[in-house]
Amino acid sequence: MRNNILTSIILLMQLSTFVAQEIQFTQFYAAPQFLNPAFTGLTYEHRFTANYRNQWPGIKRAFTTSMAAYDYNISNLNSGIGFFAIQDKAGSSNLVTTNFGGSFAYRFKIDKYSEMRGAISVAIGQKKIDNTTLIFNDQLISGNLLSQDALSMQSVNYIDLGAGALYNSTHYWIGSTIKHLNKPNTSLNGATSILPIYYSLHGGYRFILSSQGTGKTKINEFISASLNFRSQAKYAQLDIGAYYFKKIFTVGLWYRGLPFKKYKPGYPSRETLALLLGIEEPTKNFRIGYSYDVTISRLGINNTQGAHELSIVYEIAKKKKKNKRVLVSCPKF
Repeated sequence: MRNNILTSIILLMQLSTFVAQEIQFTQFYAAPQFLNPAFTGLTYEHRFTANYRNQWPGIKRAFTTSMAAYDYNISNLNSGIGFFAIQDKAGSSNLVTTNFGGSFAYRFKIDKYSEMRGAISVAIGQKKIDNTTLIFNDQLISGNLLSQDALSMQSVNYIDLGAGALYNSTHYWIGSTIKHLNKPNTSLNGATSILPIYYSLHGGYRFILSSQGTGKTKINEFISASLNFRSQAKYAQLDIGAYYFKKIFTVGLWYRGLPFKKYKPGYPSRETLALLLGIEEPTKNFRIGYSYDVTISRLGINNTQGAHELSIVYEIAKKKKKNKRVLVSCPKF
């Protein structure tokens, strides 16, 4: 039992040197405010989203991430406002990172079928760790259930600022995000541990195969290819892939990694192949997506058991709102 705990801790410490420090979602477009605050309000009216990710369940208490968000299109002010809560748990010591925040986006109309959006986000973050779940030397010697060296809880609170920009059109989009602009100190022991600035560049193209309605705004079938590049400190990662949508079904395939980059000899940056399935109820503006990450790094699928991810998106809008607004390209998953 103790050996298993120590093995898990050591493995998680080693993993942290090879992967980016930022939380990530395979279905990043189903978490629009997390991907880029400029997606805030890029909906007809109200939008609710929920995301859950269980990464590497084969490793005890590896990583689980949950997020809930709401955003609203203030159409008469050419803007959007949103709120979100996200929590990430990692490791046998129960390291928990929580953020509560909001975002605001403003759009500049370029023409009938394209727009430019700029946005900011502000969040209150907390990082805490429960040392009572760890095993210390005095416990091994005395047999006591609780170590005298363990503090019941260590935590730190901080402000986290971000910004984003997005060009959006019927067929293609390109956006960028900067997180942790103020470089908050997230040290748990009173020292200095600066959260590095995080950069993201994402975009894609949608090949419309079938559409109908006035202005062909109701799209029935398309193929969408997109990418999401992230960089933080000396780490970088790329998601690239495509999905096919027809009427109510979505299927997709994604690759995560930088095949021509090595963090150190013998450790190429290839991580995941992800499979995606999604279904939509168009009359209810409700969609749900499931994805499974197949680990292709040296960790191996047998050790990690991949990653499971679930997303739910629900939109509410009056019919006249839909009829007045030209559909622009916002990926669904």
